[in-house]
This record gives sequence, structure tokens and C-alpha cells, in this order.
Amino acid sequence: MKLFHKKNASDRPEPTAEQKAGSVRVLKNGAYATAITVIVLVAVILINLVVSALPTKYTELDISSSGLFTLSDTTKTMLAALDQDVTAYYLAETGNEDSNITRILDRYAGESSHFSWQQRDPALFPTFAQQYGAEDASSSSVILVCGENSTVVDYYDMYETDYSDYYTTGSYSLNFSAESALTSGISRVTSDSSYVLYQMTGHGETELAGDFTETLENANVTVESLNLLSAGEIPEDASVILINAPQVDYTGDSIDLLRSYLENGGKLLVTSGLEYDTPNLDALLAEYGMTRQSGLVIENDPNYYAYRYSSTYLLPTILSNSITSGMTSGMYVFTPVAQGILTDTENEDVTYTNLLSTSVDSYAMQDYATAETAYQSDDDPVGPFYLAVAAESESTGAQIVWINCANIFISEIDQMVSGGNSQFLGSIVNWLNGEENAVVIDAKSMNAAYLTVPSTAVTGLGLLFVIVLPIACIVVGVAVFILRRRR
Repeated sequence: MKLFHKKNASDRPEPTAEQKAGSVRVLKNGAYATAITVIVLVAVILINLVVSALPTKYTELDISSSGLFTLSDTTKTMLAALDQDVTAYYLAETGNEDSNITRILDRYAGESSHFSWQQRDPALFPTFAQQYGAEDASSSSVILVCGENSTVVDYYDMYETDYSDYYTTGSYSLNFSAESALTSGISRVTSDSSYVLYQMTGHGETELAGDFTETLENANVTVESLNLLSAGEIPEDASVILINAPQVDYTGDSIDLLRSYLENGGKLLVTSGLEYDTPNLDALLAEYGMTRQSGLVIENDPNYYAYRYSSTYLLPTILSNSITSGMTSGMYVFTPVAQGILTDTENEDVTYTNLLSTSVDSYAMQDYATAETAYQSDDDPVGPFYLAVAAESESTGAQIVWINCANIFISEIDQMVSGGNSQFLGSIVNWLNGEENAVVIDAKSMNAAYLTVPSTAVTGLGLLFVIVLPIACIVVGVAVFILRRRR
């Protein structure tokens, strides 16, 4: 029987120097690869942490056609100058956030270290909004807080429907106006100035509706009512007095109070209509060199009145100056049934600024009360006419803005020009209060830009894609098949 000798470990041959060197190289390469892997992982983690800490304007590109999330220079300048901490609380249920609003809030936070935002789920914080009087705020609204000041930017203020083309094309557009609403809100809560506008009552005046008062609130202006017949005086905190389309003339005592108010540097905004006679009020305005242009203004230029409406439904030109600088470019002011205003250019104490102008083709019909057609007679003065004029007295500092249209501050009229009339009011009141009009931030269209093919190119493109390209593909395929067969 053959016996096998079992080898011990000591009987194995010693590895050669070359084998030892190879083993060392393998170990070194493994350690090197492991170290590289660890370094890469650490680098990736660090890069992710750094990138996540960067403002979204560097990490997210706004590729929307209208630049929905690109902040305007106006907002950037305001945020750069921000020296108070502003916190935005976004009221939305978890999982039901509006990504458009959260993305633009990220952009605001990225522009200033003094701005931050947090989400507050009403289901988790049911009483949170009540702290700021926002219990009736819509879902996805934003509460802006700065110290003791707060304001609510409602969800429906961040989206608006533009009907400006509805009466000409039958179409409307949905716009994203969150930047304008948020920037105005930040300005409100960080402003130290506040004003009170008193609207006169007791003479059949038209009361300002919500769209106008909201515009004034955005400018830190509180609207109060004032009846001089019962009050007997003008309050000391009155920054502006509004006389809005009175149907009854003011008494001599009331006019004396207004005259004294103006002599002490008061600010007065007046709207009037040709339907009602107010000789006492007209006389007060005449003291500052402004009188009515007799007759009803009628437009012959179709670009200056509303499409499908009477030529008395005026869309005057908004003249460019410091008073109207708060108006959005391309926006209209609607002034149905108006008269022009004449100014005394020889009055060296008063400086006049024209705000709204008709065309050179307009005229003032003198016998409008009995006329059956809009026929222009030889006695009718021709335009242009100025429907709104500002007057400033150098000696007293009094400022008066007169708009000779009684319908300008009516909600239905304002809505027909997508808020142009309320924006006009805000610009005027800002000027009267000595506040500089901020550049208006335009809303951004959310309508998809469709690719349209001109009718002249339809036939050619149809032949190309239906006949030429399919035949070309077949020819190339046959050629490739024949070449391969020959090989």
C-alpha cells in the first residue's frame, strides 16, 4: 500500500521577490482605489450640501417663456436695500402647495438675507392665521410680517385674469402677478409712513369701492369718510381730501373750509360730471386757474374710444410725467362721458400738469342735451382736450387734481380696463402724499405660446413629410439592402 506524505505549510516554496512585489502592488492599488472612492463620495456630498445652500436663482433656471420666476429690477433693488427682517408665512396644506408661489418665494429669499419664508399648514396650525387677522385668507395666501406690522397677500391677488382684449377679440388671459403683490406687501410692512384720505359725503358723492380702496391700502393710505356738514372741520390728519362726483353743490361754509385747507397746503382730488351743476365748487377750482370746457367731448379717432361703444366712451392718452409714472405701460384709463379742463396759463403762481388727453380729432359738442346725432357743428371746439389736470400753488403749496369725468372711479368701469383706473388713482394719491411712484411690476402671462404654421407653408410641409421623406427613406433602405447583398 502506497502512503502519501502530507505537506506542511512549512514545506511550501517561499514566494519570489517578484511575487511579493506584485502582492504589494495589488494592495497599494486597492487602497488607492478605496481612497479615491471615499474622496469622490465625500466631494459629492459636500457639493450637494453647497449647492443646496445656494440661492435658487443659481441652481434653477427660469425657462418659462414669460419669465414667471425672474424678479424685476424694481424688486431686486428693493430687496437689496432691505434692512429689516421680513418673514413670509405660506398658508397651504402639505402636499397641496402651489409650486409657482413657492418658487418665487425662494427667489425672494435668494435676493436678501433679510427675507425668509416658512410654510404653515392650517391643519397643523389651525389658529396661526388668526394672530394676523388672516383667518379668512384663501388657501395658498401669504402673510408678510415685519416686526409689529403684517399684511396678507391673498392667493387671488397673485393670479389675475386679463379681460383687456375680451371686447375686441373675445379672448382673455391668465396672468401671474405674485411678484407685484409680494413686492407691494413688503413695501407696506416695512414703510414707516401712513396716510389718511377722507372721501367727502353728504352731497351724493360716489363712494370708493373695494378695488380702489385696496389700491390705496397698498400705498399705506387709509380711507375714511367725512361729512363737513356734521363735522364742521377738516381733520388734522387728512393727507388728501377726495370729492368724488358730487350730485349736489357744496355750501358756502363747506367751500370756506376747503379754501382754508388749501391755503394751508392741503391736497384735493376732485372728479365731476356734466350732469350736475356745482357752481360753488367750480368757483373754488377757478381760484386755481381751472375751469370747465363747455360741451361733451366726442372722439372721431377710433383709437381713443372703446371698441363697439359710443364715441363718448373715451380711452384718452395717459401723458408721461412724475404723477403718472406709476401706470403700467400699455394700460388704459377709461373715462366715459367727460368734459375737458381749461387752465389759466398766465397764472404765474400755479403750475399745471396735464394727465389725460384726447386726440386732435375730438371735439366738444355744445348742444349735446338736445342733439339726436353726434354731428359736429362749426361752433364746437376741437381737441385735444385735457380730461385730468394737476395744479400746484407755489405760494401755498396746495395741490389739486381735477378729473372732469364722474364715472372714472366706478368698479365696473375700472374692470373694463383691468384696473387701469384704480392704478391711476393710486398714482395720483402717491403724488399728493409726496411719495415717489414706484415702477409698476407687470403681471406675466401664463398662457401657452402655441407654435403656428403659416398657411402658405402648409402645402410645402405636407409634401415634405408625407411624400418626400417617406420615399427618401425607402430609397436609402433599398440601396443599403442591395449593397449588403453584393458583399
